[in-house]
Amino acid sequence: MFIEEIMIPEAPTVNDFDTVGDTIQFLNRRKLTGVSVVDLEQNLVGYFSGSDFFNYLENEIKKEVGNTSLSFYEFRRKIKELFDKEVSEFLSEKNEFLEVNETEEDALHFFLKSDLELVPVVRIGKVVGVLSKTKLLQVMLENK
Repeated sequence: MFIEEIMIPEAPTVNDFDTVGDTIQFLNRRKLTGVSVVDLEQNLVGYFSGSDFFNYLENEIKKEVGNTSLSFYEFRRKIKELFDKEVSEFLSEKNEFLEVNETEEDALHFFLKSDLELVPVVRIGKVVGVLSKTKLLQVMLENK
């Protein structure tokens, strides 16, 4: 079975020129922890991870104040500083995705190695859907 047959075709994405603030609000509205970032032609540019961005904030603040106890105030100050920056400046280092012609076996091995819950599915570089761990589990149950 190919990924194209089991993917969720409505892929949540943001544009590479969207702001950090808008992207974080988008993630919260959709109850997501990360999202695929695309250009105007829907080509996958990368992935914005809330966890990776949180770690980025922590590291940047530590550079400024040292390894002292970090406060909510410092995080809030830093995120407000970055609120209007383009999300494309903060993409995760790993650019992970599945191709539509890969199989459920490929998806299983991908998820065993990745910490993503939701992975973009691409066809010739363009995002056409997503696959989640829970969707893959559902497919396993249905194919008894």
